[in-house]
Amino acid sequence: MAVLKEGGVPIGRFMIINKTDGLTQADLIIEANGQYKILEKPDAFIIKNDECCRSIVVKVSKKD
Repeated sequence: MAVLKEGGVPIGRFMIINKTDGLTQADLIIEANGQYKILEKPDAFIIKNDECCRSIVVKVSKKD
């Protein structure tokens, strides 16, 4: 399980995970300490903080 990105996501902000090597949403393992939404764009996945009042910490890994 390779970690792709890890970090804090402030209120109303997002984290971008670039699609590389045929990466799909099914390949992602997302751990977060709050609510989030995943949006898929042609070249990236957007993980948006969906909490109303606080920042969240997100860790995105790829399935082996």
